[in-house]
Amino acid sequence: MRKTLLLLLSVALTLCVSAQSGKKTRNTASNTKEAVTERAISNRFNHGLQQYYTAQYEEALQSFSGILTDAPKHAPSYYMLARIYASREQFTESENALRQAVKLDKNNIWYQVALARACQKNGNYKDALPLWEKICREKTDNPEYLSALADCYQQSGKPEKADEIRNRINELMPSDANKTPKPSTTIPTSGSSKEQGIALLVAKDYAQAVDLLEQALREDDTDFEVWSAFAEATDKAKQWSRLTAKEEDLTTVFPQSAALLAALAHAYLQTGHPDKAIDFYKQAKSFSYDPELTKTIRKGLFDAYTQAGDSENAERYR
Repeated sequence: MRKTLLLLLSVALTLCVSAQSGKKTRNTASNTKEAVTERAISNRFNHGLQQYYTAQYEEALQSFSGILTDAPKHAPSYYMLARIYASREQFTESENALRQAVKLDKNNIWYQVALARACQKNGNYKDALPLWEKICREKTDNPEYLSALADCYQQSGKPEKADEIRNRINELMPSDANKTPKPSTTIPTSGSSKEQGIALLVAKDYAQAVDLLEQALREDDTDFEVWSAFAEATDKAKQWSRLTAKEEDLTTVFPQSAALLAALAHAYLQTGHPDKAIDFYKQAKSFSYDPELTKTIRKGLFDAYTQAGDSENAERYR
């Protein structure tokens, strides 16, 4: 399990792309000065991350804003500001911050995904559509991204294109209606842990599916399909603690997946941790574009606040 410090450093390393000077420096003294400046920005950014991940959001907002005052081309700070704004449901501000991040770091797919979601959440399908098209050309087998693309086509008056994408999704993730239990003889006894785990999940052998899918995650924890199957299997097997134990891994690799964050929140709710559930449901809500998923998240927030004894906040999500 990654330690919190490793998580913060990992996020920092993933997001931080140092701005390159337009002119080459001519002496060692200037090089040293630039190195010191970059180190100072990196240290301040890491401090802001620590504040963010310990729920000191106002302090984190000030930290990232301060960095941008001194280093206006620091894309990771714009990205973190966007996450803070989204958690406050300030979606226009979040979208604007993400536009700056994408403008400064055009090759960072996480920024593109976040901006596409923000545009879609704000009903700005004109800008969301080309972003999702570009993302799905790179991530061709991600059902969540494809679902977003289908929704954009539908909302943009292109139902035929939307149906094409939905057919692709059905090929990747068959609907529950098609997931009829198969005889045990059809479950592969060879092949990858992922293949066997998913086959066991389809056959409703949830306990064994959890074991094999967890093994698949140890082999590759960047596979969205494995995470989705693992979350479903732990829920069906009522082994929610197996998912919550992987909180840091999940949120490091998929920090913006509404579906996975909601699954994690549900697992915390089922294990009697309503405060953690509320936190992750709120994060999931800020990234959710699907009406049905948003409805599920709102119900989860109602249940979590109720479990926490906070009837006033619970009523907001009834």
